[in-house]
Amino acid sequence: NVEQADWKDDTNDQELEAHYMYMAKIQEASPDAVDSGPIFDTEPEQK
Repeated sequence: NVEQADWKDDTNDQELEAHYMYMAKIQEASPDAVDSGPIFDTEPEQK
């Protein structure tokens, strides 16, 4: 996807690092966050 490649080129390393640090802190605070999806999505996923 060209847009994704451009986004990566435009994002500087410091911003990217800050983003990953932020995500890591969220995961520490609530380890389930990745599995459960968005916080506002309280409905169990239908399979």
